[in-house]
Amino acid sequence: MDNKKAEDLWDENILGEESFGKFYTGYGFRALNKIVESEPEALGNVLILDEKKKSYTITEFLDLLKNWKIILDN
Repeated sequence: MDNKKAEDLWDENILGEESFGKFYTGYGFRALNKIVESEPEALGNVLILDEKKKSYTITEFLDLLKNWKIILDN
């Protein structure tokens, strides 16, 4: 979100990890889904960073995600 910085990232807000064409979701993926369902107007404030600190829009992230099989972390 707008008030967060890269230094504020921790395991609980990581969207997930891609490996061999699969995307293993993390707690951040659940949080993103909750935002989509309950506060979609807040999506414009979401910042997605990869491990190299490259930023993605929601659309760019979803474009990547559609190429992978999603493995939900239960």
